[in-house]
Amino acid sequence: MYHIAICDDEKKSIEETLELFDNYKETVKDIDCKIETFRTSMDLLDAMEFQAYDVYILDIYIDEINGIELANMIRKKDENGAIVFVTSSEDFYKEAFRLQAVHYLEKPIIKAEFNAALDRIFTEEEVHNLVIKDSGTMIKIPVDDILYITSEDHYKRITEKDTSHLVRTTMQALADEIKEDFFYMPNSKMIINMKHILKINKKEIIMEDEKVFPMPRGAYRTVGDLFVKYSM
Repeated sequence: MYHIAICDDEKKSIEETLELFDNYKETVKDIDCKIETFRTSMDLLDAMEFQAYDVYILDIYIDEINGIELANMIRKKDENGAIVFVTSSEDFYKEAFRLQAVHYLEKPIIKAEFNAALDRIFTEEEVHNLVIKDSGTMIKIPVDDILYITSEDHYKRITEKDTSHLVRTTMQALADEIKEDFFYMPNSKMIINMKHILKINKKEIIMEDEKVFPMPRGAYRTVGDLFVKYSM
């Protein structure tokens, strides 16, 4: 799921941008996304303490912190998020380029240009990230890099090849966020990335890092089919 932030102090502009998103999803590409809107720069910055975003759509003339200053602050927290500026001025192209903005859209926004900006983002952004908060820090984890997720009481441990993260959430919430067919959740205690299974037998699932899980009762055929499918 893509997390998208729209920051504009004009309610009408936000509504128009949301309509453009709806049109894009209906006519171009049905992306799985959650959109949050903000009327001030500080509201967005405060939200970033708890949530990282994949896309930032920023009006340049917002409030005491303009869109360029806001983008600078965003870049200090998030080097990878795609930034799209919307404005009624042509005066900030140079700054937008320096901040590696994906697009610079002039108001009123033309549908074709908006769609082109999103195409560029969602064509180039092929990495599906899971966004978590670990020890007070927001982290993006490419879901392909996750080996497995295990339950530790009220916490869930997300294991990658060289590291792991402990987060307080539910297994179902993580499964809903990942939404990839190559993840298998046989029970409420674990989620396994089928791409990172080394081998299986009727009793065990052996992961690439040599972690061994017991084969869930009655799951050998299902696990075997998925193992073959995602090992090719």
